[in-house]
Amino acid sequence: MDGSVGRSSDSERREAALSSAMRVEQLADSLSQAAVTLHGAVMRAIRKRASQGENAISHSQAQAVFALEVALRQQANQLYADAAGHTVAGLETAQRQLSGLLDTVRLRIARNDDVRHWISLATSLLHLGSAVLAGNPERILGTLSKVRERLQEMAPD
Repeated sequence: MDGSVGRSSDSERREAALSSAMRVEQLADSLSQAAVTLHGAVMRAIRKRASQGENAISHSQAQAVFALEVALRQQANQLYADAAGHTVAGLETAQRQLSGLLDTVRLRIARNDDVRHWISLATSLLHLGSAVLAGNPERILGTLSKVRERLQEMAPD
């Protein structure tokens, strides 16, 4: 590997999360993608409902997941609308770490059939989005920690 690639990677790893409008837009993209993943997961669960009986997703669980999907989309739209106004200074998390964490959330939702985990993760993502909208670095870090905890509660794929 040549030195220029290494320097670029090091630079990307050190770049503070949410430090520019482009980075906030990346978060909005991740929230939108999480909403798409939630939608796919709940639709898959609804299709399985007929064959699984009591173990399937309930009507109220499906409604809760759909509501979270809509809320994630709305929050992403808020971030898109004023990405520059929601940059956060001094966040000691790298953008690459944040993106990786959100990718893991989407994969876990897509590969896990436990609706409770979907709801838990989606709620944590909403808290993350609201912390970013509030511009509160401490709350953002606390929410990221909570997302990591919730991922650990789920059995790995």
